[in-house]
Amino acid sequence: MTIQLIRGYDMKLATPDCLPNAEHYRASVTLREEITEALPYLNAELEGAEYHHDTKVLLWNSGGKKYAFRPREIAIAPVHDREEAEKLVLSIVHTVNEIWTRKDNIIPSFEGKKPLPNVLDIYKLLPRTNCRECGYLSCMAFAAALRSDPLKVSLCSYYK
Repeated sequence: MTIQLIRGYDMKLATPDCLPNAEHYRASVTLREEITEALPYLNAELEGAEYHHDTKVLLWNSGGKKYAFRPREIAIAPVHDREEAEKLVLSIVHTVNEIWTRKDNIIPSFEGKKPLPNVLDIYKLLPRTNCRECGYLSCMAFAAALRSDPLKVSLCSYYK
């Protein structure tokens, strides 16, 4: 018999601190068990997760919801009512426990999401002639566009 990692929790709903008049809530799940050891496994299995090993925080977006995993807490937002919160909490606790039961077959990932390059660093790689051949008014504007879509680099015939 496999022992569940999360065996108990308490859930609270609150409006986001930054939006006290919001029409949605944040579900805060206080865990009775610490899940720090599970975070690298969750990072490996939850597609698009962003793990911060130093601060022991894992962020994940799924189904229009944002999840934040901490050693003794899981936060979920936006949540529209208690019924939705309870369903989401049951689902994510099941997911965490299911991944934990398979941990011996998962290579944990301690890698965080790589940050996007700095616009100035990209700009330094461009010719800085502001020729507009790429369709942008300046090389700085083109560098900003490249930050979010690196495939546009082919628009610059002078790129080094």
